[in-house]
Amino acid sequence: MTATAAPRIQQEQAYYGDTYLFETAATVVAAGTDENGAWAAVSPNIFHPKGGGQPSDEGTLNGAPVVPSRNDDGLVVLSGGRGLASLEPGTAVDCAIDAELRKRHAALHTAGHVLGHLGEARGWTSTGHSHYPGQARLDFSPEGLEAELATPELREQVRAELQEALDAVLAGGGAVSAATDRAGHRVVTIEGVNSEPCGGTHVARLEELAGVRVLELKIKRGALKVRYEAEHI
Repeated sequence: MTATAAPRIQQEQAYYGDTYLFETAATVVAAGTDENGAWAAVSPNIFHPKGGGQPSDEGTLNGAPVVPSRNDDGLVVLSGGRGLASLEPGTAVDCAIDAELRKRHAALHTAGHVLGHLGEARGWTSTGHSHYPGQARLDFSPEGLEAELATPELREQVRAELQEALDAVLAGGGAVSAATDRAGHRVVTIEGVNSEPCGGTHVARLEELAGVRVLELKIKRGALKVRYEAEHI
């Protein structure tokens, strides 16, 4: 007889569709233990796990702090909270995330997409990114940019040009939307800017960004690093 594969656990990633869903009732769809102790996966899931240059959300399950992460099966699981060991599939639970932290992460991620687009529009090649508060930056290949960035004065000129272009895009506003296909591939579209694959959270409109600043350009560890900051209104 041919073995039948176990059905894949279905988990709705609610954070894909609504950045501003900060609280929800959910149902446990899987539970277990690993090296971090007991864990539970819930659906709908409002917790963004660390990944794609964005840090994880912080929040609670039934009032107890939990840490989200993605396991080898692709599920977002919650660990660290008291009472997790007693949860079984089918149990109803209450979930909440830190709203201000979520909005800050979303603002940094959206601003990073816009800034990355502007760098690529200059002919730069993207090599990495981080959207962490206080550490947000985009990395580009410095190859061919030696003359353009040779001195502090030239780097400051380029920084000012990026800031001017960034201000112009944000002044125009625009919707930020996301679509996920049946295979789970998600694309984020910023109106008037671009579309690109992304699993992170974003503001709903560019008008919700504030204090978006290009802080510094420097060459370090073989990369052009463009540091920036952004807040949610």
